[in-house]
Amino acid sequence: MKNYLEYIMKYKNCFGVLKIAILMVVFFCILQYSLTHFNTKIAGNEATIKAATLEEGRNEEMRAGEMDSYARFLKADGRVLRDHAGSGEIVTLRGTNVGGWQLMEAWMCPTNAPDQKTAIAVLTERFGREKAEELLKVYENAWWQEQDFDNVAELNFNVLRLPISYLNLLDEEGKLREDTLAVYDWFVQECAKREIYVILDLHAAPGSQNGRDHSGDSSESVLFTDAGAQELTISLWVQLAGHYKGNPTIAGYDLLNEPEGNEKERAPWGAVQLPFFNHLYQAVRAVDPDHIILFNAIWEPTDMPDPAEYGWDNVMYEYHFYGWNGIEDVTAQRSFIDSKVENNNRAGHKVPVLIGEFTLFDKLPSWEYAIRVFNENGWSWTTWTYKTVDMGSWGIYNSKAITTPKVNIYTDSAETIEEKWSKADTKTGFARNTYLYDLLKVMADEKAGADDPRRWFQNFEFDEIALRTGTDAAAEVVSSKETYSSREESKVIKLTVTGAERMPTKTSGNVCIPPAIRSSVDTGGMNYLILHTYSRNGNYPLFVTLVDRTGATWSGTTLAAAMPVAYRWEKVFLDLNGADIDRSGIIEIRIGSGKPGTYYLDDIYFASSYADPFPDETAEQMREDIGMVGTITDWAEDLPDTPEKSGKINRKTLRTAAIAAGALLVCSFAGGILLASLGKHRRKK
Repeated sequence: MKNYLEYIMKYKNCFGVLKIAILMVVFFCILQYSLTHFNTKIAGNEATIKAATLEEGRNEEMRAGEMDSYARFLKADGRVLRDHAGSGEIVTLRGTNVGGWQLMEAWMCPTNAPDQKTAIAVLTERFGREKAEELLKVYENAWWQEQDFDNVAELNFNVLRLPISYLNLLDEEGKLREDTLAVYDWFVQECAKREIYVILDLHAAPGSQNGRDHSGDSSESVLFTDAGAQELTISLWVQLAGHYKGNPTIAGYDLLNEPEGNEKERAPWGAVQLPFFNHLYQAVRAVDPDHIILFNAIWEPTDMPDPAEYGWDNVMYEYHFYGWNGIEDVTAQRSFIDSKVENNNRAGHKVPVLIGEFTLFDKLPSWEYAIRVFNENGWSWTTWTYKTVDMGSWGIYNSKAITTPKVNIYTDSAETIEEKWSKADTKTGFARNTYLYDLLKVMADEKAGADDPRRWFQNFEFDEIALRTGTDAAAEVVSSKETYSSREESKVIKLTVTGAERMPTKTSGNVCIPPAIRSSVDTGGMNYLILHTYSRNGNYPLFVTLVDRTGATWSGTTLAAAMPVAYRWEKVFLDLNGADIDRSGIIEIRIGSGKPGTYYLDDIYFASSYADPFPDETAEQMREDIGMVGTITDWAEDLPDTPEKSGKINRKTLRTAAIAAGALLVCSFAGGILLASLGKHRRKK
């Protein structure tokens, strides 16, 4: 015991330290536990707050989505469409048709089938129902893809009219096929992503509404007399309207495309069609009171009734314009469009108008005139159509039969059919109809043309002009009233071509025109040279030569797509895509003709589209961008003195001069130091 006590007394200080250490450990354990518990409570509170914030965010997103849906929903308000369900801004629909996708037409699609009903029947008989549907899906999946929506958006279009067919939409029991409906839903969703509206257009109705190939059945038209066909058509629309009720991307329901009826029902039109229109209207309104309903007239506004006669509300009247007489005659096409405006005014219907299908064939002046009239009258429009095979201006995109070969439904094997139809995609098989594409892109959105790069070359108003003419030609600046007295007073060039009729050259039968104010014009990004001309010679192209600042030349003729009309001021153009000269500095344009006569010239400018407005450049802006002086090298005669160009030196010239001056200053300074050092060295010696 004694030893034990001595041991304790000897190490009591150590035990004290140990007790303190144990107490500290206990203290820190308690503290750690308390902090952990406290942090858990804080984290729980933060999670609760975060969850509440996320929930509020989701609610906000839902409210925003609902507001966005409401904001885009269209309704008729008198003669216009408005968003916000008829109470918002005016919306004019501008776009194209998705022709040939859900309903092939042999004249514009890669098939020789006389109609869709025959195509389905023949393929089913040859390969069985499952294989036939598989082949048709190959075609559909190729003809329209996600890239096509982007193409439409790039055109500044805000609507697609979608032709549909009962033949692939209804099953044997008359119900909507889920697979086809899923394709429609995909189409509508992709359009919604790009803020493009959709018009559902029943192009092929049960019993056929006109007996044409584009109705899906060219064998007969019994819709307006066959009760079963009518019931099936009504059921189709009731089901479709129920499915898309409240969807803001759907602009409206186009109940029947071109409802002519059969031969006996076409004249007078309306006796059997209008009562059935009303049956369809009432049935759709019972399930969807909000979407616009479109009625397609045959063919004039005066053929349609006053909507109040039937109690129709929130409707739009649709017309199709095809001026078959004089398709290459710009004057005839303009008169045709003017007659439609007169007929619409005469009818006096207080409803919005859709030009649901139209083409102006191959002449750009006809296209520009027609769409300008549509826009000025507040009419919506959709061209026929987005894409075609071997049909020129009918398609915004076009393919050749050698690239997208036609299927022979009667003799081609299943493998051959699949191979041919798989080539129907736009990206690999089709090319833009460039001139039409560029025009539509501008006319679908008025702001687009104003944003396009454009530059004046000459409008004969900015400064004095030194003209030069080739052999067999004379030119002078005159008043525009020489052409006709009602034209607004301005300065224009009068070119007189003499001698025998022959192809002009770079130095004969032409007038040589320098740029206004500038020494040269940079045409970068602009592939159209546009000029206005008046001639008594009519449809005859102009021969144009561009000269760059090195003296190199490139020549071409104004294109047939915009051929001038006799005794009218017309806009013509030259495609510069193949111009193999330095387009950053055009110093002269020569305009001539191989046909003797008098030609007036005005308003010459570079642009990005045939439909682009005049450049908005001011004289001061042109002086700021005066360009570089060039040299004419191919003219044998003495050149006239070039008028001095007023304005500032351009930035590139100033920058070059500044660099040179700086380099000279540095060299002078370095040379002075070197000379001073050498002198000092000599003195030391």
